Amino acid sequence: MPVAIAGMHRAGTSMVARALRMCGLDLGADEHFAPPAPDNTEGYWEDLRFVAWNERILEAFGGAWDAVPTFPRAWAADERLVSVRAEVDAMAAARQEPWGWKDPRTSLTAPFWNARLPGLRFVICVRHPLEVAGSLRARGYTSERYGLRLWEAYHRALDETVRADRAIVTHYDAWFEDAPAEIGRVLEFVGLDPPAPTRRAAADSASTGARHQRRALRDLERMSAEGRQLYESLCIRGGPVLARALARPEAPEGADPVPAARASRTDPVAELAAIVSAREEELATLKPMLSAREEELASVKYVLSRKEEELASIRPVLAAREEELASVKSVLAARDQELANVKPLLSAREAELSALRKQRR
Repeated sequence: MPVAIAGMHRAGTSMVARALRMCGLDLGADEHFAPPAPDNTEGYWEDLRFVAWNERILEAFGGAWDAVPTFPRAWAADERLVSVRAEVDAMAAARQEPWGWKDPRTSLTAPFWNARLPGLRFVICVRHPLEVAGSLRARGYTSERYGLRLWEAYHRALDETVRADRAIVTHYDAWFEDAPAEIGRVLEFVGLDPPAPTRRAAADSASTGARHQRRALRDLERMSAEGRQLYESLCIRGGPVLARALARPEAPEGADPVPAARASRTDPVAELAAIVSAREEELATLKPMLSAREEELASVKYVLSRKEEELASIRPVLAAREEELASVKSVLAARDQELANVKPLLSAREAELSALRKQRR
């Protein structure tokens, strides 16, 4: 029973993947993982082979992670995916349970994976849409409006293609509300039962320091009506920990969470420190953009290397076909020469026949 950790980008999929790997879920060998980045110092826990497969699937139908394609009917069996299916089947045959992978793109390609891996289960990571859109925007990926549409497209794809009994929804906020309870809920679903110390360590791995975008759970302005309805339905499936967080009264809009810091602004030293801090925050938002571009470049290089490997395997076949063609061409040239030699003889015979016909007359 493989496990796919899916959901929208910047929604806590890396955090959940790290915790599940600590608890015994085989997500692949370290050499296959994407390296950590400044905006994800704990690592992505993402097997780049799955990233490459998902990108090849999306590219085959004119899409990408941020450009959701329109898939034709029964597209998982499309002939354009023959090589991907063969590679995935070979990989799956060599894996031992419990195993799985993490890649948000799986949200869009779920029908392909369901077809290849009967019994596949999904851990769907959900985060407030405005937090996701804000996180993407801070890293230079998209506008907030486009980020919201992308969030909806990812979760709409999962909602339409993954059976509810084959999936569990885990909300980002639940991991900061009561991580031990939330990870226990997810572990029960995927069938893992690690020792208590391992569970505690996995729960402690949910770091509040990595959280930069915060929106009230009920704050859904600028979303479409369909998007709000989808998010609310996912929250309903988010379990008791999230339900407790939703039930707690939230701070009034506009309330200052750190009034002491506001009072200190009359101090020139504090003012200067605030300016320096603001500049450091600006710099911190630029560094992840560069890191994200480097990550995209590394992913593209990996895909290109796979294409080169495929081309290298085809080259011997092409060379053999060229040799066969050269051999056929030489045979044809010999036949042409024979034909050229026969033509004068035929002309001579025709002349003789013509002379005989004249004599008979």
